[in-house]
Amino acid sequence: MSQKFDDIWFTYKARIAAELRLKNNDIHSQVLLVWYAIAALVIAIVGLKYKDFLGPDTDLYTATLSIVLLIISMLITARDYRGRAISMRTNHIALKLLYDELNIGNITPQEKPKIYSKLLSECENHSSYDDRYFRIFSPTSRIPSYYEKIVEFIEISIRWLCIFILYFLPILIVILNFHKIKF
Repeated sequence: MSQKFDDIWFTYKARIAAELRLKNNDIHSQVLLVWYAIAALVIAIVGLKYKDFLGPDTDLYTATLSIVLLIISMLITARDYRGRAISMRTNHIALKLLYDELNIGNITPQEKPKIYSKLLSECENHSSYDDRYFRIFSPTSRIPSYYEKIVEFIEISIRWLCIFILYFLPILIVILNFHKIKF
């Protein structure tokens, strides 16, 4: 890897990490929306037969859950994870092409700043999470510090813990309220 083109290389790799993060966000957000819609439907159906399934205000909770799901689905749609992942992919492919063209001499180093700046402006920037993720999980000349490894471990742990909780929450609510149903 040429030292004078390291900035392109690291941006390229961080944008790959960003694309993966955005794809994961898209998949989990879509699956969670469907999962919560199914849970809301099941709660509504059970609530028809057992009026106090979630307590005396089961109908209110079901209506509130439906409204919250509608609002969250609009917010997730506005985040456009899929479109942003596609944009990151297009951008990191263009960055890799620039890097390769610079290394074989098809583009001169004097042309680099203008082309690189244009490519950077065509896409949102990757996050520091993406940069750390790439540097920790791929061999690189920019070795992450012990502090960066700890921060990344904490961020990854919190991310997956939240995802787990979001998937498990509807089941937990049903389990906690199951004993209240009188058959």
